[in-house]
Amino acid sequence: MKNKVFKFLLSLIVCIVLLIPFSSEASVSAESTVKLNVSKKVIYLGHSYTLKLKHASGKIKWYSTDEKIATVDENGLVTPVSAGITKVVARNSGNKYICEVTIKTPHLNIKKKKLKVDESYQLTMRGAEVKSFTSSNEKVATVDANGLVTAISRGNATIYAACDDKKTYACNINVINNYNWIENPTFEDLAPTVNMSFEELVGNNGVPGYPEGFPEPGTYRLTVDLKWHVIMAYRKDSDGKYTIPVRYMLCASGSNSTPTPTGTFKMPSYRVRNSIFRNTNSYAQYWSLITGRIYFHTTLYSSLNASDYSVTSWNAMGTNVSHGCIRMTVPDARWIYYNCAPGTVVEIRSGSSNDKETAAIREKLKLAKAPDKRVKLENGKIPWTDNWDIESVPHEVGFVNGNQ
Repeated sequence: MKNKVFKFLLSLIVCIVLLIPFSSEASVSAESTVKLNVSKKVIYLGHSYTLKLKHASGKIKWYSTDEKIATVDENGLVTPVSAGITKVVARNSGNKYICEVTIKTPHLNIKKKKLKVDESYQLTMRGAEVKSFTSSNEKVATVDANGLVTAISRGNATIYAACDDKKTYACNINVINNYNWIENPTFEDLAPTVNMSFEELVGNNGVPGYPEGFPEPGTYRLTVDLKWHVIMAYRKDSDGKYTIPVRYMLCASGSNSTPTPTGTFKMPSYRVRNSIFRNTNSYAQYWSLITGRIYFHTTLYSSLNASDYSVTSWNAMGTNVSHGCIRMTVPDARWIYYNCAPGTVVEIRSGSSNDKETAAIREKLKLAKAPDKRVKLENGKIPWTDNWDIESVPHEVGFVNGNQ
């Protein structure tokens, strides 16, 4: 019995002794695994980078799968040739080790930027060292030695970065006003359509597509008065209440059989530039969804051509005539389309005959009459006398079109 115990203990000791060097050897092997120092690498033109195959023994053969993108020498030095992606391969002891190499052209972090007056933006250079920054028009935008751009006044300027690779890189800066709010406005400032020609009120300025962005949703609040057929846009006062008028607009609303819904709504994100109504052969411009299938849009046309304007629709402005939507002049519908972000609050109220303030606004909202003879309206050749422009609208909220 004692011999058996002794043999068991002896065997156990031998096993332990054998395991100790095995464990140490495994640890050394893990630390000396052959591998590249990086598996992916970005290199800019004008620079180079040395790849290393760690713990390799014997000869290493290097090659690039696309030498039009980058080459590699016998020491693993990768030299860019042109922008693109290639694979650099190291062959050693019958094995291949691959690094994905992306070659990029040196560039500024942005090529164009829209800024509001007094706003700043930091330009940075990638892939080259900037020797100096300059502005093409310091009355519009300045730039300091570190690339900090400051918007001074409305307009366009180009910021140039002269770099150590003997090349110059450019960023276009478009400076816009913070908001086109007129201090101490007259009635004509608040209702610019009263001084516009019929051609401008129904024409098509030829600008297609959607807004690039909007001011914040809370910038404006819209009130639609169905009694007086007036839309009033307000901005906040110093107490955060919407009491400061921005724009007055004449409109037409739903008929007695298809009334415009009343209530308070937040505008969804769906917009349509120029389209046909599904249940009629009529068209309209500048659709901005209010709720359900109720839109702000222009008066009607019989085709996409503005020359085919509906005199009947125009003459019905200020009445209950639509299928529920709010019809407007082209300049007014366009103002909402570009300036009132999704999420803007719209209050549609029945209105009251005792509301003297809104009645007074309605009394002054007199628009040009349709001429007796139809006028030809060429898209893109319509006058613009409004007191704002598309380029000056802040883009604090990017435009993403939603669904109806």
